Amino acid sequence: MGLLDALGIGMRGLNAAQTAIDITGQNISNANTEGYSRKRVNFEADSISSDIFGQKGIGVAVTEIDRVRNSFLDRQTWEQMGDKGYNTEIDTAYTRLENILKEPSEDGLAAKMNAFWASWQDLANNPSDLSSRESVKANANVMLDTFHSVYKQIQDYGLSMNNPLDEKVKQVNDITGQIYMLNEKIAGIEARGGEKANDTRDQRDLMVRKLSGLVDVQTIADANGRCIITSGGSMLVGPSEALTLETYGKDKTLADGSTTSELRIRIKGSYRPFEPRSGELKGIMDARSNVLSVYMNNLNDLAASMVKNVNDQHNLGYNLNKATGVNFFDTGKTSAGSISLSDSVAAGAENIAAAAGGSITDVASFLPAGGIPAAASGVLDLKATNTAYRDLTADSVKVTLADGTVLEEGAGKDYVVDYELGTIKFINYARYAAANAISVKIKYNTTGYSGNGNGQNALTIAGLRLKKTLSPDVEGNNTQSVSSYYSAVIGKLGIEKNQNASRKETKEFLIAQMDAEQSTTSGVSLDEEMTNMIKFENSYRASAKFISTVSQMMEVLMGIQ
Repeated sequence: MGLLDALGIGMRGLNAAQTAIDITGQNISNANTEGYSRKRVNFEADSISSDIFGQKGIGVAVTEIDRVRNSFLDRQTWEQMGDKGYNTEIDTAYTRLENILKEPSEDGLAAKMNAFWASWQDLANNPSDLSSRESVKANANVMLDTFHSVYKQIQDYGLSMNNPLDEKVKQVNDITGQIYMLNEKIAGIEARGGEKANDTRDQRDLMVRKLSGLVDVQTIADANGRCIITSGGSMLVGPSEALTLETYGKDKTLADGSTTSELRIRIKGSYRPFEPRSGELKGIMDARSNVLSVYMNNLNDLAASMVKNVNDQHNLGYNLNKATGVNFFDTGKTSAGSISLSDSVAAGAENIAAAAGGSITDVASFLPAGGIPAAASGVLDLKATNTAYRDLTADSVKVTLADGTVLEEGAGKDYVVDYELGTIKFINYARYAAANAISVKIKYNTTGYSGNGNGQNALTIAGLRLKKTLSPDVEGNNTQSVSSYYSAVIGKLGIEKNQNASRKETKEFLIAQMDAEQSTTSGVSLDEEMTNMIKFENSYRASAKFISTVSQMMEVLMGIQ
């Protein structure tokens, strides 16, 4: 080995130490950079073959600069990020539901239902007092307003999810576009042979991490270093392009019969639906379609049960006008968003049936003997056909001529009915004649009017709060009352929210644990880098001293004084 070879060894030592110091400086500078992975210089003894000595060392060579990172941990973290994103959106929905329902509180639906039932109890104690009936009506309206408000707030919240869904789809498109550009940059750098795009790979991994919080992410690497990403069974980033997602509206019919547009997601161009398996996008879609819809259905079931059971009992009683068979709620509006008082009760509290009655009997159409009575009296007494035909239920009388013409009830029309006495008075002989055959359809109450001082029907309605009318078991037997059913709904909300919060906390703990483990591998330790800096500085100093010594030896050899 000559002195020139020795100079070469010294120069290689200087270059290696200089490269190592540069990388150490890069690590120190990026100690706080998000997503940065510690870089490491790999050295290798350089040598050549000699005929005399065999393999002969000629110094040190920098073989590569590695990015120190645990890829397996990255993939595990991305999976947990997707679950965390999902649970975060579900938690937001549960929190919003709790704020809307406001239970327990004086403004909650439970308090309004309790006031409604209590007012029936007060009416039972004072059945002849009109103010007690007004109290029932007022409390009913407050309860109905609460039903409407709660239902509409949940419905509006579900529709408002269109906005964040659209924004997060745009975020996904932005991130996948960046990943595709980084893929191309990495492939271009590493195609030059032996080079590694370490910092660009860090940037790409950071983008994949952000994407994994929005949708589920599965990755594979191709031969050129590109990261191929699939999600929900669809490819989002391929070798030659990044696919674009888009939102589109799908008509949805609301409980009130109106139609709105609910956003869904699809692959742009192919129109193939995109259905992520986790992440914030999945969380928003499930919160809207599963969580909110379940509680809206619960409210609808509660409202429908109240309408049916209160009406069934109310129909059996008598109001202050001595009428029976009157509905308390509108039978055509049974959802939580539409539940309303019947026209009769809305028109006046005197139509609230507090007095006890019997049971409603539906009579098949029959032909009264003699048909329409003579105009002189014009009164058809249905009790002449059957003595039980009295105490007719409100709006139940239907009169039809032999030719199928349906006559109209009411003052100034064809006939009027005395529902308590069970009589029909015909008043429009210009349309028909005495003795014309008619068919009559009625309903009547089996027990007569018991007087305004009777509050037994109101007491029975007050007791409906405890009657089991909901949640049938496998044998079809109802297991819950309206009160216990709603309490169970609120209890279920609390349990589901706590369970989801627990899952969210578990995911956050796992992510923090994996990040900490990744940090021990890829994170920058300033103490370690300072030690390396001293080590490489000494190596540089020693190589420089070696070159200086060889230089002096050359001066001696050449006779330079």
